[in-house]
Amino acid sequence: MKNHQAPRQSATFGRWWEKTVSSEDASLSASVSRLVLQAVSGLYWLGLKGNLMLYTSGLKRRTRPVLPAISIGNLTMGGTGKTTAAAFLARRLQQAGIRPAIVLRGYQAQIGREPVILCSDDATSRPDVTAAGDEAFLLTQMLQGVPVAVGKRREAVIARLAENSNAQIVILDDGFQYFRMNRLVDIVLIDATVDINRQRLFPAGYLREPLAHLCRADQIWITHADQASPAQLARLKDFLHHSSRELPIVETRHQATGLRTLNGPPVELEEIRERQVLAVSAIGNPESFEQSLRQLGATVMPLRYADHHYYTAQDLREVAAAARTQQADFVAITAKDAVKWPDQELDVPVIVVECQLEIISGEQAVAEVVNHARQSIGGHFD
Repeated sequence: MKNHQAPRQSATFGRWWEKTVSSEDASLSASVSRLVLQAVSGLYWLGLKGNLMLYTSGLKRRTRPVLPAISIGNLTMGGTGKTTAAAFLARRLQQAGIRPAIVLRGYQAQIGREPVILCSDDATSRPDVTAAGDEAFLLTQMLQGVPVAVGKRREAVIARLAENSNAQIVILDDGFQYFRMNRLVDIVLIDATVDINRQRLFPAGYLREPLAHLCRADQIWITHADQASPAQLARLKDFLHHSSRELPIVETRHQATGLRTLNGPPVELEEIRERQVLAVSAIGNPESFEQSLRQLGATVMPLRYADHHYYTAQDLREVAAAARTQQADFVAITAKDAVKWPDQELDVPVIVVECQLEIISGEQAVAEVVNHARQSIGGHFD
């Protein structure tokens, strides 16, 4: 199976860490660093276990939000497709006549201490993308009639939503490690293209929690299942069945649903077939984006930046130079990149790849989540 490769970025601590834990750097100094990081992982594990034990033992009480919450989280650091999964679940709840909202912590958001609600139906009420964070800003573009709220203390954000919106239930984006709050359902995403069984605990690897903690989840959703071979997928499912007390498993894919220019007009998917495409991305799993372009028939040349990177004019000059060197017919970016793309023309057309989560198998488990949500409205949950 593939492992995440280091994103293209300057020589920062993040770049050093990626090269070290992925063993891209095979030098003696990197080997010593890996030993040090492994030792630090032990301290991280003790802190994690201690914090979790405070809540499981009852020494600290978990808070009950004023609206029931469904968490979509993961065990690894980024790249599993939480934003796309949250949008999918919000649409599914809407189809069932339920009014959802989405709550995020707001990675790199500059919102201050007070929760911020972004109105998905009124562009004039949206903060700047740097204030709200790229994922929250993107969700307001992807969804109609779904409030999106950002704040560090999720209970306070949910309380603000209850007062200022008609939301009946909340989707908690990246909430699996938010131990302090009860949830109605915990969904954990696992990327099929990553050999999770070989990952190590942070900071020696990408794991936020030990794999044994999968038992705390209610469902496991495998993302990018179409990009793994049948043998890889079978091994992953066998591992998950043995590690997670036979939890329901849902297989999903990120399906490209269309192309558009930066200004909005659509582009036919067939336009990039057998064309040279420079795939520019600043996401957690760039390989998945690049593979989706290959599945559309494009010849792909990657240009990667760090996850959540905000593009500058200098970056666009670099993109333009790479497009000329590679003789690219198109520059392709994700919808997440598009909300941070500078308003600057390139000689090569820039197209945005739109995608949605689709269920391959496990529809019954998804229906159970919706039924839990319906039953919880106006009631209580443990």
